[in-house]
Amino acid sequence: MLPALALSISYPALAANNVDQPTKTTGPIKSLAVDQKSDARYVITTVPQESAMERFEMKDAQGRNIAYVAMTDGDVGGLVFVDNKLTGAVSKQDALAFYSCRGYASATKYHWAKDANAWIDGLLAASQPTSAITLQFSGKSSWRSIVEVVNNPSLSQIGSLVDIGTNPLGILRKLNNARESMAERELFEKTRLRLMEVTTGTSEGKVAEIIKPEDVSFAVGGLVMAYPRFSIEYFIADGTVKAIQQPSFHVLSHKQAALFYVTNAKWEMCTPENWRNAMPVVNVQAPAVSTTPPAQTTEPK
Repeated sequence: MLPALALSISYPALAANNVDQPTKTTGPIKSLAVDQKSDARYVITTVPQESAMERFEMKDAQGRNIAYVAMTDGDVGGLVFVDNKLTGAVSKQDALAFYSCRGYASATKYHWAKDANAWIDGLLAASQPTSAITLQFSGKSSWRSIVEVVNNPSLSQIGSLVDIGTNPLGILRKLNNARESMAERELFEKTRLRLMEVTTGTSEGKVAEIIKPEDVSFAVGGLVMAYPRFSIEYFIADGTVKAIQQPSFHVLSHKQAALFYVTNAKWEMCTPENWRNAMPVVNVQAPAVSTTPPAQTTEPK
């Protein structure tokens, strides 16, 4: 199935199991209409990098594919997809709490994905059932936008963005040393593309064959294989990929934990069961949702 987009330009369809695919656009995206015919992976990779706070994919305890994208821009906090179908919208309040509390847990205890099923149960419970919604984008980024996170010079291993206007959230890296040879640059890009082809269920060995992890975090029940240069991480349990996260919470929790900070938060409430009660109440407009598909949509070719 291809997503319905409220855009006058055409996009190539993304492979159903590919985390990140390059997409050419003719200009900034101002709006994105999503309904239950929309492809989850296409949606989460089409949200502009200036407007996205995080995205991840995983399988839950029931074997369902869960995809999630959170926004820093607009009135909608996030969208949840179950088995490639739009199921709910998350408020700005809950999207921030979900982000910050998982960052806190990753920084003080162990990577949040160890308890992924419990966190996801809470996210699904917090989401408002939604069959169609239109996202609006201003084109302005915030300090938590993925584009700002990966450009932060304090994250020494993460290079600056290249060709920033080509692929929303398809973040292309350049090598840190500009004097690297063309062959090394080509190897870097090939490696990046192979990492982007990793899906939930891929074996740990297959990931390691692509490239050894640049950083590893061990936890009871699993480990995190982090690739700061490629702005991605994989949570491994029972020898297979259980969750794919961007940006890397393992890296941010150790190098830029301030991204997760919220004034007057009740950090002791940052558990899979109580995270919604951890953040102070903020006044935000509720997401505009509907039960009918948006009109005048254009499908990518």
